[in-house]
Amino acid sequence: MQIKARTLSCLALVVTTLAITSCGTRAPVPTEGEAAATGGADQIATLRIESSVTRDALQGAMPGARMLSFNPAGGYAILSVTGQDGRAAGARLNSQSLRTLGVSSVQFEADVVLSAPSDPRADGLGLTGWAGGITGWAAGITGWAAGANILPETDWNRAVAYWNALGLPQAQQLVPERGQGVKVAVLDTGVDLNHPLLQGRVDAAAGWDFVDGDALPQEEHALLGDGKYGHGTAVTGIVLQVAPNAKVLPLRVLSPDGSAPMSRVVQALDRAVASGAKVVNLSLGSTTDSTALNTAIAGALAQGVLVVTSSGNSGTEGMVYPARKVNSATFPADSGLLAVGSVSPGLYKSDFTSYGVNMSLTAPGEEVLTTFPDNRLVRATGTSFAAPAVAGALALALSAGPSSPARLVTDLCATARANLDPIFKTKLGAGTLDVAAFVDTYR
Repeated sequence: MQIKARTLSCLALVVTTLAITSCGTRAPVPTEGEAAATGGADQIATLRIESSVTRDALQGAMPGARMLSFNPAGGYAILSVTGQDGRAAGARLNSQSLRTLGVSSVQFEADVVLSAPSDPRADGLGLTGWAGGITGWAAGITGWAAGANILPETDWNRAVAYWNALGLPQAQQLVPERGQGVKVAVLDTGVDLNHPLLQGRVDAAAGWDFVDGDALPQEEHALLGDGKYGHGTAVTGIVLQVAPNAKVLPLRVLSPDGSAPMSRVVQALDRAVASGAKVVNLSLGSTTDSTALNTAIAGALAQGVLVVTSSGNSGTEGMVYPARKVNSATFPADSGLLAVGSVSPGLYKSDFTSYGVNMSLTAPGEEVLTTFPDNRLVRATGTSFAAPAVAGALALALSAGPSSPARLVTDLCATARANLDPIFKTKLGAGTLDVAAFVDTYR
């Protein structure tokens, strides 16, 4: 991302009211070669286990393996191993009594790379300064700086149009909790923990940086160029525009170039569930299917967690994984796994969005105003930022009271606006996100 923007002086900030909406830039869709790449010789082992299996027993059977997810109640464990150690462990496991250990099967796969989709246009992630800099989020979309318009007119009109397209003013009136008590995990490039619009709305204490292995999931510049700097902060801002009282759990899995080994994402998903997230946003994908990731997602869904994914930005039919698994035998349409594509303000298919008959729904994803590191705002374009609008809508609905994932998904799709695109309408899911109509089901 090549980005230029003016920085806002923190001294000029006054916390009042704001809620800008979002949809995303497009995470780079990996090529076939990139999708087949592995982190060295690393492999992932997915084990089907009995509930009596212990972590120590598995570690003893696979010395040197790193536990990514251990869920005996769900009947699985997922470990990361080096290629050589993995084959040796597999041989040992297959030569001994698996039933005695409590393992019914072991499946190895390459630790492939996932990516945040690349920008759909050269100017897809342009930035704007704060034009005066006095604003903040408060209890939703009620005004800027006591009613003063501090954005350039073009950006202000774009923000208002986006909010109205989603029905956010009505939705946040219907659900004054505005996401209160709901945690949304964002597995991405991290977040700018110092951004003034995100203060008090990010659960940094429970967050984790799986790239550097520390407790500071802060956005970082790439060594060469900007890479995907700001991707996670922009996604976070979208979630919080829709559900400003929700808490975002930042889990940094993507390196500054926007890539991550599958093992890292699996481990972060496990932490998200253990940390109490009710919604997980995955604005990333791969052209390679993964038993390990599918197993981890299924485990999250079984515990009532909704998982929202972006469809990809290839502009062609066929979404990236895990979005492509929606409405399959593995993940039925109402399972709680959602695939989100992008539409224009006129509800026509965005030229960059990946699409397919198994897509769940769409959301606006073109030049959406949202947060960006270093006290800035960004105009973001892509399916990466369509997905978090849906994640925010789910958080908003969940704050109105408990509901099952199946009902939430059914209601979300049933209340979507019909797509108007005469060519692609049958391959853009149930329609376009209508937050007001959706949450009205619960109030």
